Amino acid sequence: MAKRITFAALILLSLASLWRGTQFFRHQQEALHARGFDGFFLLGLIILGISVLLMPFHLRMTWEKWSAWGLVREYATRFSLIIGALLAIFLLFTFIGLIITLPARLGRGYLILPWLTVLVPLVMVLIDLAQQNIKRTVRNFVAGFGLYAFRIYGLLLIQFITIPVAFVLFPAGFFLQLLSLGDLVARWGFGVYVAERPLLCEWFNLVDGCTPGLISLHIGHLLLALAAAKFGPALFDRASDGYKTGLETIESWLDKN
Repeated sequence: MAKRITFAALILLSLASLWRGTQFFRHQQEALHARGFDGFFLLGLIILGISVLLMPFHLRMTWEKWSAWGLVREYATRFSLIIGALLAIFLLFTFIGLIITLPARLGRGYLILPWLTVLVPLVMVLIDLAQQNIKRTVRNFVAGFGLYAFRIYGLLLIQFITIPVAFVLFPAGFFLQLLSLGDLVARWGFGVYVAERPLLCEWFNLVDGCTPGLISLHIGHLLLALAAAKFGPALFDRASDGYKTGLETIESWLDKN
């Protein structure tokens, strides 16, 4: 019975603390905001709330191990550990966010993408050096940075070229072909006019020379689609082989442990 009373008292005390903190934040939010403390206080409430939710489950799962006094000690110990771990996680993500948005905070928001381009491989090679996956030398730092940059952005470059081109030439392109042909059949065969001009002329703003432009769009797309179907796989294989060769070449520059 003493264990159950202790357990209930601990949970009620935690809930009361959370409720009191929430009420204080609601009434003092403007004052805290004026001093710049509202974000930190809200973060503390979130951490406290997560801890209050987790602790009853932990105590019930290990119920048989504790006496009434043991519950108090376990509650205090685990509660502190959970709060410390959550606080460390939140601070870590806050620090990462500050690093990522550093150019914007310095009034150079347009530099965020170049900054990330440098930051991501830099962090990866620093992790490798810290874990001693590679020897800590200037050569390994430069080669490791180049390896991660090439591994990430080389692959992205191949994907960002291949996927949009394939989508435009095949599903999107043939959809436009069929839509335009249907519009032309309805227009010239049945006298049904969806728009003043043929759809592709309307969408691509072909005011002058609609007919030559329309023919060029249809025939040009078909020629490009045929060329992509014939030469695309070979070009993709060559790009993939070049990517693989580049990775192997840069990896050969690394002096591993």
